[in-house]
Amino acid sequence: MEVRTDMYNTNPDGTRDYLSVGMASVPTIYAFFAVCYVVFLAGWLYVTLHRNRLSAHRIHHLMSGLLVARMLYCISAAEDQHYIRTAGTPHGWDVMFYLFQLVKGVILFAVIALIGTGWSFLKPFLQDKEKKVLMVVIPLQVAANIAAAVVGETGPFLQGWVTWNQIFLFVDVACCCAVLFPVVWSMRALRESSKTDGKAARTLAKLMLFRQFYVAVIGYLYFTRIIVYALKTITNYKYRWVSVAAEEVATMAFYMFMFYMFRPAERNQYFALDEDDEEAAEMALREEEFEL
Repeated sequence: MEVRTDMYNTNPDGTRDYLSVGMASVPTIYAFFAVCYVVFLAGWLYVTLHRNRLSAHRIHHLMSGLLVARMLYCISAAEDQHYIRTAGTPHGWDVMFYLFQLVKGVILFAVIALIGTGWSFLKPFLQDKEKKVLMVVIPLQVAANIAAAVVGETGPFLQGWVTWNQIFLFVDVACCCAVLFPVVWSMRALRESSKTDGKAARTLAKLMLFRQFYVAVIGYLYFTRIIVYALKTITNYKYRWVSVAAEEVATMAFYMFMFYMFRPAERNQYFALDEDDEEAAEMALREEEFEL
């Protein structure tokens, strides 16, 4: 036999709301952040294509692509949840949602890895070990998003659902660990070069920048993987939207930090120090705080 079951809440005007009470605000949250990313993208394009066009590198244009992917992800997520709320089905927007989820995930991890290597703004090429990191991270992200789609569109009734869930968690954690290696390698390379190139002030500025980026990446990954999951688990069913809002706020904050720190500029933090700071920088480089 075939059984059709509809689960919905009734609005005051008599219309049906197929989202749970705790998820009713999710379409609005995604729509709000989609608008925020439109504004963010417009400002970033003004900086990279007009005001500091000569200082922009290839990595900055890839970061523009990341904003586009994130914006399209929020738009598709808002439409997906809106149609589920009003009609009970996503009307095909779930396909766009998972597609842009894959694209923004791949570009995000690629941008983090490439910034960690200093590609295009510190050096025009990648070393073999850095290429291998990208060759590992990108397929892992594809696998993680396939697993996420299976987990999201099915449930425990599917044979192997628990296995897919474990694959998603394992692969996601593996990606998070892999993208940190280029940042550590760059910090070690800068520390070694400071002993021979005689440019301690510039090296110190680069080391501080990479260390801040390293801490920010760890904080972002920890928050979006652990804290957000905890919010989904422990919050009351009426406040399920809090985990979505927290993840989007954290992502926006991380993007703003990353884009600001590595923005194109004629005199950025790499070269803002003058020669008078060399002696102080050499002392700072000897301190234990820069030991890895």
